[in-house]
Amino acid sequence: FRAVAHQSTFLLRRCIIGRSSRNTTNNYNNRKAMMISTSSSLSSSSFLSSSFLLKGRTSGSLFCNRMIRMPQHTKHIRLGNKNHKISTSTTAALGGGSSSSAGKTKQRYLCQDCGEDYSQWYGQCPGCKAWDSMKVFREPISNANGGSNKGKSGGGAGAAAAQRAQSNNTDRELKSSSSLIFKRNSNRKSTVNGGWVSDSNAPRALKEVLKPESKNSKNMRRVPLPGTLGSEIERVLGGGVVPGGLVLVGGDPGVGKSTILLQLAGLLGKEATETAKKVKKATKTSEESEAGEESMEEVEALFSGGGVLYASGEESVEQVASRAERMEINQDGVYLYSATRLENILDAVNRLEPSALVVDSIQTVFLEDATGSPGSVSQVRECATALLHAAKTSGMPVFIVGHVTKSGDIAGPRVLEHIVDVVLYLEGDADRAVRILRGHKNRYGSTDEVGVFQMADQGLVPVPSPSALFLGERIISDDVSAAPTVTLQGSRPFMLEVQALCNDRSSTYDDEEGNNSGGGMVAPAVRTAVGLKFERMQLLLAVLAKFVLGRRVQRNDIFVNVVGGLKLDDPSTDVAVAMAIASSFLERPLPSDMCFFGEVGLGGELRPVMQAERRIAEAATMGFKRVLMPFTGANEEAGRKQGMEIIKCNTLAEAVKVALGADPVGRKKQIPWKKR
Repeated sequence: FRAVAHQSTFLLRRCIIGRSSRNTTNNYNNRKAMMISTSSSLSSSSFLSSSFLLKGRTSGSLFCNRMIRMPQHTKHIRLGNKNHKISTSTTAALGGGSSSSAGKTKQRYLCQDCGEDYSQWYGQCPGCKAWDSMKVFREPISNANGGSNKGKSGGGAGAAAAQRAQSNNTDRELKSSSSLIFKRNSNRKSTVNGGWVSDSNAPRALKEVLKPESKNSKNMRRVPLPGTLGSEIERVLGGGVVPGGLVLVGGDPGVGKSTILLQLAGLLGKEATETAKKVKKATKTSEESEAGEESMEEVEALFSGGGVLYASGEESVEQVASRAERMEINQDGVYLYSATRLENILDAVNRLEPSALVVDSIQTVFLEDATGSPGSVSQVRECATALLHAAKTSGMPVFIVGHVTKSGDIAGPRVLEHIVDVVLYLEGDADRAVRILRGHKNRYGSTDEVGVFQMADQGLVPVPSPSALFLGERIISDDVSAAPTVTLQGSRPFMLEVQALCNDRSSTYDDEEGNNSGGGMVAPAVRTAVGLKFERMQLLLAVLAKFVLGRRVQRNDIFVNVVGGLKLDDPSTDVAVAMAIASSFLERPLPSDMCFFGEVGLGGELRPVMQAERRIAEAATMGFKRVLMPFTGANEEAGRKQGMEIIKCNTLAEAVKVALGADPVGRKKQIPWKKR
């Protein structure tokens, strides 16, 4: 503040000294009044103490210290024969005053790996544990009392953009030529301060909303997807597509996110075209029965809109069209649009009134009112908010593509996953054709279901029998330590194969117990797990070393791999992992007609798993004759129905003895407590 006052005094002094000394008497009074009024405009809410130099009639200097109360109104001062108007805008030009608060910014720290932002700097990100990944960015502080935000809906730049796009279409009465997929909520309008929530939405009883004749109950119905591809996607979504839902699809680069959404756009466009033909044919019928009228009303309640809009910010329209032609995607009812400015995409939505919208991707689009470059924290948050408002206002489902970081999380702020209704991850390795579509968040269904696809020239092809795919290349050999197992992904059983390899490091140790009595340096054993959690493998190794194989297993390099690229989170595969490690360590093959499932406890006991009957039935379908499973929960009746032999075991040591014919290495006898 002192610097501002000093700068103002310096400027005034130069202005005064540079003037002519003619009419010194009048100049003296005029300059004095000018300095007082200009000083009054320096601040509207504080006191200013400064020294002003007044040039007098003589060559001497006169210093005057004043304490002046700053007025907030504009002053009109007569200087000589002219009227000068000095307002508080002078303060903003000089860098002081309350009006400069609109240009203030707050400093945040953004992790470049996971996208989390914090108010202070960390050497290691608390979210993803990455080192030296913090980057400084600044966000403007919105002026809550300013007039620029007056009339805008709540929610920031995203809500404002959605409201402008809707207001541009308020006076335009566009009626689609066909009734297609989703019912548009044309009566719902965004309010000034409420975002997409209407003021007319009064509290309603749940029973009233769920009535069959209620309009809202018809809008809540899902839209089915045709074909085998649609059935596989429906499995992950928990049913059909929900009107007004916001779906986020993430995955590694090149895994097929744009491919599966382009195929989904083709399915929705095909469904829209066929429904339009049905509705058009029904409207031409002159005489309809009452039952026909009721069915027509039901169709119109479910279907409304026009086609599917695929907006790409990464590819041109020609590039997307060539890819669609190569994959033989349905061309009817699909519109392509290349844009990175989200306002243009929302305007196109208002013009076309599509049944669904696909945005590829959220990191490439931007809003002009939001700060930062495309892909920044503020831009991703505001763009997602604008798409949320567009989806909830019109009842149009929106699918957006999200990039992932090297840790596998969606790039951008964590609030992005909270905004959307469904979060799907498309998993798969670049050197394998298998793709797994897994749900991580679903407000409309379960997240346990997965979809299995195979990448081909025509895009992603659903796999009807995942067990046959994962076990189709199984090699039965005495040199391969592999244990088949059955895992459940939601309501779907999969048969997998777990392989293990143990490499002995006996040359670096002195005795059979694995002790290094020579005192030399010994490199630690290597542990690698692909498709399995590393902590789970360490737990099973500790149980094997203590109760089954002894300490000698700890000096081996151990590698575990799940064939097919699927990631195992089901604890029922513990027995199969342990049996594969024991087979490689003992160099004894497992029976080729036996599969394993069960959970291993810390005491070496086998614990039962859920839905054992379905696992037995899947193993019988794949041609296995015997199943080793925990004693508790074993259903011999289900095994006899499937023609399977049920082998029941209580402990892991008993399972190793039955399958491999090896006696467990017992623990050393405990030393009895000395009698006092």
